[in-house]
Amino acid sequence: MEIIIPVILAIVAAFYFFNRSHFSPLPRRVSRATENTELIKVLLNLDDESLKKLFHLYGEQFGDGAARYARQTYLKWKAGEVRPNRETFRRFLLQLPKVMSFDLKCEVLRELREAYCARDSHRLTVYTDNWKEPLRPLVESIIEKAESAELPPFLQQRLRWLAEEDMEIAQVILAKSQARQSLEALSMLKEEFSNIEHLLDNTVGRRQVTHVLRLPLGTITLKIRKR
Repeated sequence: MEIIIPVILAIVAAFYFFNRSHFSPLPRRVSRATENTELIKVLLNLDDESLKKLFHLYGEQFGDGAARYARQTYLKWKAGEVRPNRETFRRFLLQLPKVMSFDLKCEVLRELREAYCARDSHRLTVYTDNWKEPLRPLVESIIEKAESAELPPFLQQRLRWLAEEDMEIAQVILAKSQARQSLEALSMLKEEFSNIEHLLDNTVGRRQVTHVLRLPLGTITLKIRKR
């Protein structure tokens, strides 16, 4: 989804005030702008059918006049002309899960998990003639963590919101997002292995190279030496 950066910057302040009252505090290491990026993307990139449904639901709950104002505000907001007030934005988010596809909910949760779940950091020294085998257990450990990591309180709230308080659906969303994160890790790993092999093929005269593998829930700093 393509987002215009100035639009993002323009709405961060309004979104910050909304979230202070609506969601639990986050660890200090996480910025509010980062927290809300995925939801901003979803709102500003709804297709016509989903947007039509969103405003219909908005009107049912808050009245036709409020829906007309919200539609005008949304169009100006998307064009970067205005920022929605806190109340209008809060109302948008109340209806948003109802117009999101299941796959989109899983993707949003996956992005949030990657941003907020604890990450491991490892260092490993290996040799050019045998580097995959020592690396394998660490990689498996990080992927397993991606599948079993407990959600922090903030993400548990987001999950309930995405599932519209249906915990059975919430568990399905969580399982799907975890599976996607693991598949992404495997895909990234294949690319990283290719990068390492290319690096080793082009290190004539050097006895050691360093390479950092960046996976969804952890990093591994490899020192690769020649015997």
